[in-house]
Amino acid sequence: MPAKRAQSVFLLLAGVLVVAPVWQSANAEILTLFSTPQERKIINANRYKSDIVLETEVVEKSPQTEEIEQLVQTEVTLSYTISGVTLSNSGPHYVWINNVVYEDGQHLEDDSHIKVITGSNIQIRITAPDGKMYYASSGETIDVTYITSVNNQ
Repeated sequence: MPAKRAQSVFLLLAGVLVVAPVWQSANAEILTLFSTPQERKIINANRYKSDIVLETEVVEKSPQTEEIEQLVQTEVTLSYTISGVTLSNSGPHYVWINNVVYEDGQHLEDDSHIKVITGSNIQIRITAPDGKMYYASSGETIDVTYITSVNNQ
């Protein structure tokens, strides 16, 4: 047994000799992880520095004023002749205005809106761009007048 005991002591000493330097270097590394507040400030300052220098461009506002486009309100009067109306049970209704066919709910070229109103008296409602409503029946001519803004040139 003395040989086994000597072998165990030898292995224990060898293990201590191998582990001791590793333990010391681990302690040294751990010490470098924890620094003083002054060192921490230096590390943080260096961490957030960038090697890239951003160029800032200074924009100076000139005292020049930009020209503002002036709008002028103009009264527009358009004449619409209702030539005919076609009513459908299974689809949209159609209206002939100034010899052009329009589907119920469509917009005219001046952005006026058409609506066929059915019932005992069939009428066409034309809503002008300013919201005014005009009513007419087939065969009638109406004048639609509204105010719009146009460029002053």
